[in-house]
Amino acid sequence: MGRRVEIFLVIIFIALLFISYSFLNNSNENKSIKIESKKSTELSNFTQYDINKTDIEYKLSSPYAEEIGDVWYVKSPRISNEQIRLLKSDFAVAKGKIIEFIKNVVMLKKDGKKYNSQKAIYNSMTKVVLTPDRFNISKEYNMVNGINLEYFSDRQVTKAKNVKATFILKRE
Repeated sequence: MGRRVEIFLVIIFIALLFISYSFLNNSNENKSIKIESKKSTELSNFTQYDINKTDIEYKLSSPYAEEIGDVWYVKSPRISNEQIRLLKSDFAVAKGKIIEFIKNVVMLKKDGKKYNSQKAIYNSMTKVVLTPDRFNISKEYNMVNGINLEYFSDRQVTKAKNVKATFILKRE
């Protein structure tokens, strides 16, 4: 009877080893499939046009961009549309219709106003530029400072909080 118990325990032990090996081997294969399916693209000196049914919504250009998953990491992006002559920064992260401009953000409007901030978020669907932090706007000798700027480029409306402005009036 003791011999049969030993054989039974050895068979159970071998079966557990086989099941463990199969389980570990299958989980490693799943990991490699996930890694292989991860999409990655690199582009140099490119221009992207976002076109609707009748017009060009905006133009994005950059010397370098890399796609990881569904997110684009863009170096020195430059964007323009009907109302924005230029929106640029040192770096940007883009996912879908949202582009987040990071560090040394400059926006030049076609009316001559210059916006500066360290961060801006552009939604190409709504054509809204948000600066969640401090910003300043200048045109000639006039200056406006504040936080949480929202610029609706299709309506040419700007909203902000904690605004301080300096205007120099011309005498006639």
